[in-house]
Amino acid sequence: MARRTGQGERLRRVSERRRSTDGPQAERNSARAVITASVLAGVSAVIVGLITGLGSTLQDAVTDALSGDGKPAAAAPQDGTSAAPASPRPEPAVPVKVAVIPEGGGTFLVSEHRVSGAADTYAVTHGDVAPEEWNSLLRRIRATSINKTAYKIAVTNVSSSPVRVVDVVPVITRRSGALRATMIEPLGGEAEDSVPVQLDLDKRSPAFTQAGKPYFSRTSQVLKAGEGFVMAVEAKLLGKEYVEYHLRVDYLDAKGEQRSLQVKEPDTPVGVFRVSGLVDDTEYADFWGPDEEGRGRRLYSREERN
Repeated sequence: MARRTGQGERLRRVSERRRSTDGPQAERNSARAVITASVLAGVSAVIVGLITGLGSTLQDAVTDALSGDGKPAAAAPQDGTSAAPASPRPEPAVPVKVAVIPEGGGTFLVSEHRVSGAADTYAVTHGDVAPEEWNSLLRRIRATSINKTAYKIAVTNVSSSPVRVVDVVPVITRRSGALRATMIEPLGGEAEDSVPVQLDLDKRSPAFTQAGKPYFSRTSQVLKAGEGFVMAVEAKLLGKEYVEYHLRVDYLDAKGEQRSLQVKEPDTPVGVFRVSGLVDDTEYADFWGPDEEGRGRRLYSREERN
């Protein structure tokens, strides 16, 4: 009985020691958890306050850094100035732009091709045909004016530096006998500020002239950025020949180096850089002249042309 009482006493003392030991440890663990939570809550509050106080750009940067995305932070101007302007556009490879504008009005037309097919025949015989049908016919047969052409040349400096146009040269690419396949007579007869010049294509080496003297040997055109000039050209060919040519524009660039621009035949219904001399009416294979009412055309026989 005494042994049981002693064992119970020992068990009671051991139990009391365990309770006394477990109590402070639990309190310490609880206190540590409270402190940790408080610190984390404080850090979160500081971070949120920091992000809220910064601009949206830096806010994104901080958010990225916290998320561990590894994204680079956006750069913000340090002195309050705006971002640098975009670099200027590069200079054009060719500083000179040339446009060729044909003069309107009826004229006698010839071609080395004959009118064939129902659509082309309808276009040439009907004076009220739609302009697109008429122009399509002229393009297909490569219609050419007789004796003269009239057009304007607009030369413009499209760069940001001055250029000097020193010459505009006609370059002959074909010289042959006058065209004789087709003659088309116009219905109703023949019908700005520019520099009037003449071009005599009867000469072997033609040049633009004014009052009988070479125009570009007496003057040149200095064009500042965006400036230009217009030449009103009347090209004549009175002999019994056919001539095709294009233009070469010679100019000095901003460095003083001489360069050239080739100007080809523009896409017009009637050729601008080609002209044919006139032959006798009976020498054309086909002669399309006004009909009796003058509202359309018909083919004229050789006897009728005499």
